[in-house]
Parts: sequence; C-alpha cells; structure tokens
Amino acid sequence: MQIKGMGGRFDGFYRNLPTAWMILAIWCLLLPSMSQAASAVMTAVAIQESLDQGNHPHWWFTVIPEKVTQEIQTKVKHWLDKLELEPDQSDFCRKKLEEHYRRVWSWHQEVDLLLDEAWKHWDEARTDRENHPKDEYLALVIMHERIDPLYASFAPQIHQLLQSLRSGVGETTTVLLLDEITRSPGAERTYRAYLEMIPEMTHEQKKILWERMVLAREESLAAWSSKRVIKIFKKHKVRNEHSIDTFGYDYRSRYQAWAKGLR
Repeated sequence: MQIKGMGGRFDGFYRNLPTAWMILAIWCLLLPSMSQAASAVMTAVAIQESLDQGNHPHWWFTVIPEKVTQEIQTKVKHWLDKLELEPDQSDFCRKKLEEHYRRVWSWHQEVDLLLDEAWKHWDEARTDRENHPKDEYLALVIMHERIDPLYASFAPQIHQLLQSLRSGVGETTTVLLLDEITRSPGAERTYRAYLEMIPEMTHEQKKILWERMVLAREESLAAWSSKRVIKIFKKHKVRNEHSIDTFGYDYRSRYQAWAKGLR
C-alpha cells in the first residue's frame, strides 16, 4: 500500500473506523509535536484500513446539491477538453473525476471549519506585522500539527483515484491530467524555476525538490478551489525553500536574483 498525502479529523467519519485504529488515530491527533509529525501517516493508514474492510467515511456516499454537481461537471469538462483525449479515455476520466470531486466537496463540508482556521493561522505566522515578525518555525509547526493531519484523511481517496486513472488511461495521460488540474502554479513550472535559480544543485538535491512538487500535485486533488490548490503548493514550496537553505544556497538571495532576471 502506497499512500501519499496528509491529514485527519476525528469527526463524523471516524465512527466507521475499527476501534483500535480509531483510538490510535485520535491519540496521535491529540498529542504534541513528536506524535503530530507522525499523525498524518497514521491517519491515512487508519482510514485505508477501514476502507479495506468495507467501512467507508460519511463523505464517501454523500448526496450533493444539483448546483454543485453542475459545477463539478463544468470544470471536469474544461480540463478534459484541453487534453483532447480519445472518446473512451475522456469518458473514463470524466466518470472518475466527477466521482472524486463529489467526494472532495463532501469531505470539505466536514473538515473546513478546522482547515480554514489552520490555514488562517499558518498565513498569520508567515506574515510580518507590527510587533509580530514573520515566524517560519511557528508556520512549520502549524503545518505539521494542524494542516497535514487534516489532509491525510482524504489521502486514500486520492490514492484510489490515481490508481484508477493509471490503470485506465496510463501514467502519461494521468500526469497530463494532473498538470491540467494544477496548472497554476504547476509542479513542472515550479521545479524548472528552482533549476534556473540554482543550476549547480546535485542530483539528490534536485530529486528532493521534485518529489515534493509531485506530492503537492497529488495532494492538490483534495482542493475544492483553485486558491486552495495554490495554498497546498505553497506549503510544499516552503518546505523546498527550507531545504534549499539547508543545501547552503540561500533561497531568498537566489530567488531575488532569478526574479530580477525575469524583468
């Protein structure tokens, strides 16, 4: 089982988890930093275990409003029209994506109260204000302890979608579709910018940055709005910025020089 993603909430859907897994997941969510860092993975594993046993979260089968259904159909059609796939491939992707985004919408009805608050606090930590300088360490704590554990509860659904797409239309078409859905800011575009900023990076350093962009692209499949896609990418870009500093390249100065060259 391969799960890429973050998050979890002990609300409506946890009642379907096996008791031992439910206790473990809630325990991880309530403990401080060390356990919180692992809680995202544990939450995703717990929900996948529940799915494997035929127990589905509440949002899995929720009936959604007709207006929302129409909105999903419109944006899925927009994405697929750009790719100009064969009719059978397009129809397959349409069915899978419409089902997926019905679950995205339903999941957000359960988690948005906590998710919106966590993102708000993350933004506040990363904003310079009078008597409150930007605090990247606090932002990192919020990311690990509050944001990542919320997204993990949806990771198994993303995993299932990706498996279905790769099996049905292949890896290349799946990646093209994901790139269309997340084209702003885009995984490859962001990664190419890193290479332009720091061309002397080693293969291993490049690999770290690229794998985070792949994760951002996949985790963005939990986003209902384009603004939240950007936010999810930013979360992973901040991690890359910290890594670039750790590599010894000074991200801020490299970014400023790169941006100046674009003008």
